[in-house]
Amino acid sequence: MYFVQSKRLSSIEGIVHGFADRNVCADIAEIEKHFELSKIAQLKQVHSADVLILNSVENHDDLSEGDALVTGLKAVGIAVRTADCVPILLVDDRRSVIAAVHGGWRGTLSEIAMNTVRLIESEYGINPSQLTAVIGPSIKKCCYEVGEDVASLFKERGQNSDQYLFDSRDSKYTLDLSLANKLGLQKAGVTDIEVIDICTRCNDSFYSYRREGRGVNTQLSFIALKQYARK
Repeated sequence: MYFVQSKRLSSIEGIVHGFADRNVCADIAEIEKHFELSKIAQLKQVHSADVLILNSVENHDDLSEGDALVTGLKAVGIAVRTADCVPILLVDDRRSVIAAVHGGWRGTLSEIAMNTVRLIESEYGINPSQLTAVIGPSIKKCCYEVGEDVASLFKERGQNSDQYLFDSRDSKYTLDLSLANKLGLQKAGVTDIEVIDICTRCNDSFYSYRREGRGVNTQLSFIALKQYARK
């Protein structure tokens, strides 16, 4: 079963992960079986800044609203679904906690990635410098044009928006969501960050809302701690 892999995460023993494209089996049960996971937990994504902790598989029904999941459970995957938005996977250097983040423009504006890092620090006592973060395939600067309405919201925050928001034409702008999230992670104290350079709109192996329109399917990005991870 082929998934796009992160070089950084692939080098860390004790975890499994993957960024799916449109060719990956859509049956979650098959993916769980393939990676020997008891479950892959997901949220009802609502483009928020809400981060939830998964403490029990039995109490999770995939209907909770939020856009980032954090867990320390073994053999349980956590996942987000995207079709141009930014998927972010995180793990600490002790392989004791993982996170999966969905960063659309609204979530990015609301600092969903930073919120996730801060929650991991406050709830698990893990310094952000101990985290590895991977920003997965998503729409890139080359293809993500936004209007003045969206651009003005990022400008108003005044947080280095000139680094990832660029004038285009006729009151249009190009927005580099991957870079915006990377900068947010760095601001939160994360230094080990990998960005997978695949644009989901350019590459038709991936589902893309901008290319295919409303009703497009989504691809899964997941991470899990192995049951018998060595520490």
